[in-house]
Amino acid sequence: MNGTSTREQVRAAIGMEWPSFEARHPNLAGLLDQDAIVERASAQLADDPEYKKAMDEATAIGMGAQAAAQMVRGFIQDWMQRLIF
Repeated sequence: MNGTSTREQVRAAIGMEWPSFEARHPNLAGLLDQDAIVERASAQLADDPEYKKAMDEATAIGMGAQAAAQMVRGFIQDWMQRLIF
């Protein structure tokens, strides 16, 4: 997955997770810029060796785009949980 497509996957995952995050942490969500969150999460994901390994393995076995999107969403769910700790 290239950088642009990773960023778009991250943007979509954050879009899915944002309402839940906002409901749990309305003050924090009000202070955060979603575009900045997308950029930071994308950069962190691109540098994550476990993510790279998982994507390489997924590509090698022919895993589809939907499965890759689920992997990105899982990363974003975990990453957004860590925002508050």
